[in-house]
Formats: sequence, structure tokens, C-alpha cells
Amino acid sequence: MMWRRSSTGQPTAPLTRAEFDALPAKDRAELHNSATESRRQLITTLVQIATTLGVLISLLLTAQGLAQTAQSIDAAREEQRVAREGLAVTRKGQISDRFGRAVEQLASKSLDVRVAGMFALEGVAREETSYREATTDLLATYVVGNGRKGASLQPRDIQGALAVLGRTRPADPKTGWLQLARAQIPGARLRGLYLARSNLMQADLSRALIHESDLSGADLRAAGLKDAFLIGSSFADANFNLADLSKATLTSADLSRANLYAADLTGASFYDVQLAGAELGYAKLSGATGLPPVAKLKKIVKWNSHTVWP
Repeated sequence: MMWRRSSTGQPTAPLTRAEFDALPAKDRAELHNSATESRRQLITTLVQIATTLGVLISLLLTAQGLAQTAQSIDAAREEQRVAREGLAVTRKGQISDRFGRAVEQLASKSLDVRVAGMFALEGVAREETSYREATTDLLATYVVGNGRKGASLQPRDIQGALAVLGRTRPADPKTGWLQLARAQIPGARLRGLYLARSNLMQADLSRALIHESDLSGADLRAAGLKDAFLIGSSFADANFNLADLSKATLTSADLSRANLYAADLTGASFYDVQLAGAELGYAKLSGATGLPPVAKLKKIVKWNSHTVWP
């Protein structure tokens, strides 16, 4: 369709075929070219509109897909959370059952069963820290109640309990640890154990072997350590007030800042012992060996006029 044009070139009304044919050839050519250009522009516009619609539809579909994917991920995460909670509940129940069975084993008449129960308790405490305190309390009570007074060696169950206690670490290393006050465990073997800040007040550890163990800060007031072997162990800041260490062997022990006030150290062996800052007021050191000269010793320890020197 051809259109009449105003003086400004803008189309005004469509031409009839007769009117178009009556126009000069030049005008007909211009009108034809104009119509062709208009159709081309219209087609271009329609293509652009179609392309834009396609992009919008594609974005909409992508957004829907992403939303569905996000929902699937959330659902999977929720399933995993529920599964984890279920596993945690199951595991907690299993550990509780194991702990209960191990406690029952401690009351068995069979020595082997009791020892097995102690190591079972150790496994529970290692896997679940919330059972650690209960485990150590149980075993410490067992040691205090079943130690063999006057024995040259302690039986396997006592040794096993002490080993487990010494391998179990407290959640807070600054707090007090094992309650072994008044335990009767002469001849006990404590090798490489952690007993720092433990309460061993009035415990009988005579003839015991305490080798490369940590008893720093331990309470050993009035403890019996006669003829004991305290070799390569740390007793830094430990309290030996009124303890009996007569004829004890303290080779390579660390007694830095230890309180040995009124302790009986008669005939004790002190080779390669660290004594810096130790309290020796009222202590008895007669017959002790391995100590530095008294004049030098007085410079590194605390003492009073009642200290009995070698």
C-alpha cells in the first residue's frame, strides 16, 4: 500500500492504484522504496520483540529451575540434619549401654572381667568426653576401696585402674583431678602417667615405682613414700607437707617449688634432682645423698633453723 505524503514528507492517506500509476516515475520509485524500508523496519522490530520475549521466557524458566534446585538442596540438607540427629541419638544410646555394661563388670568376681571393664570405661571416656569425669570417679573410688594394704605389689585390677586413670586427661588441666586420698597402694607401678593436681593426701605409696610421670601440683600431704622410687617424674609445686620420703630414691625428679615442710627425707637419694624454690623448713635430711653442698643448697631452697641437714 502506498501513501500520500505531506509537504514535510509524512504519510497522510493511502493512494489508489490509479493515483499511484498517474504519478511520475520518480515519485513512484520513491514511494516504492519508502514502503520497502517501512516493511523492513517493521520486520526488524518484530524480530527484536520476538528475541526479547525469548530471552525473558528463558530467564523465567531459568529462575524457576533455580528455585526448584534450591528447594531440592534445602530438602536434602534437612534430610541430612535429621539423619545426623538420628545417628547422634543412636550413638549416645550405644555409648550409654557400653558404659553401663562396663560398670557392671567392675562388680564381677572375676579379675579378668573387672580388668576388661576398666579398659572398656577408658574407651567410653576417650570417645565421649562427657563420661570422662564419671569414669575417673568410678575408678578412683575402686582404687581407694580395693587397694591392698601392706602388699609388695598391687594386683592387676588396681594396676589396670591406675593405668587408665593416668592416661585419662581432664577437660580443664587447671582443675583438680583424681581423688585418691588415703588410697592403700604400696608397691604400685606408675609409669608415664598423668596425675597432676591429684589428691593423694595420706595415701600409702611406700615402695611404689613412679617413673616419668606427672604429679606436678599433686597433694601428697602426709603421704607414705618410704622406699619409693620417684625417678624422672615431675613433682613441681607438689605438696609433701609431713610426708614420709625416708630412703626414697628421687633420681632426676623435679621438686621445683615443692612443699617439703616437715617432710621426713632421712636417707633419701637426690641425685640430679631439681630443688630450686623448694620448701625445706623443719624437713629431716639426715643421711640423704646426692645433694649439693649444704652451703649451696641453702641458697636455692627455703629453710629454717629447724631444718636437719645431711
